[in-house]
Amino acid sequence: MGNRYDLRGLEPLDGFPFPVFVSAGGTARGQAVAQRAARTVAWLDRVVGMPETPPLFVVGTGEWDQVASIPLYGMPHVESDRIVVGQEPAPFWDSVTGAITPLLAPAGLRRLHQVYGDPIDLGPFADLLVSHELTHLAHGPSWPEGPVAFWVKELAANLGLQGYVTEVEPSETTRLETIFEVTWAAAPQGHWPVRDLPRMAQSLDDDGANYVWFEFGLQVLARRLWQVAGATALQRVVDALRGSTYDLPGVLSLLRELDPAVARSVLDWPRFAA
Repeated sequence: MGNRYDLRGLEPLDGFPFPVFVSAGGTARGQAVAQRAARTVAWLDRVVGMPETPPLFVVGTGEWDQVASIPLYGMPHVESDRIVVGQEPAPFWDSVTGAITPLLAPAGLRRLHQVYGDPIDLGPFADLLVSHELTHLAHGPSWPEGPVAFWVKELAANLGLQGYVTEVEPSETTRLETIFEVTWAAAPQGHWPVRDLPRMAQSLDDDGANYVWFEFGLQVLARRLWQVAGATALQRVVDALRGSTYDLPGVLSLLRELDPAVARSVLDWPRFAA
């Protein structure tokens, strides 16, 4: 299995089509994450094809640095040799809600409380993100890193998330969509220190809230693409990422074929409605 992560103190979970490791006391949480991951892999394989799934790690704060490739605890991520998810509530989601709630009108805040409780707990939303990460595996190594490649890969992953929830777990639609709808409706062009789409990667340098705002905007666009083109949207974007690198005009041409309104929204970023 290689030596890029440290398995000391982790417990294996059997019964899944890929290796699963959890921190002590994390069996129930690990099984829930692994079950959703297995459903997502099966769905993605039908829609776009999947490579072999690497080990899934569902770990606590004490083991995070042993297996994670980013320091921010609880930020789900994937590489070719691992999928990493937090076992405990991630503190950075409190930063997200702390940044968002002051921007909301009373109606928006009520919607968040109705879906995520009072106090707001984004855990039910965050638990869906393993499907986003697995979609990154579907498109593979893809284009060289760059401002356009970064956000197109995230758009692809959000298409996978949107499609999976829509087709496999439709009961989770409200938990998926409410937070990004409400957030994007709240003065999207203001407040955030990094706002331009080509600079999305730079938003990772802070506490995670600014980066999540970008993801929410891309999820708005992913939902539109799925509503208009369905699985074809995911297939076309994944196929593009698996092939020759596109520049911005090439990406816009692809998006116009799927939904001209989404292509316009990319050009208007972040000035478009949820």
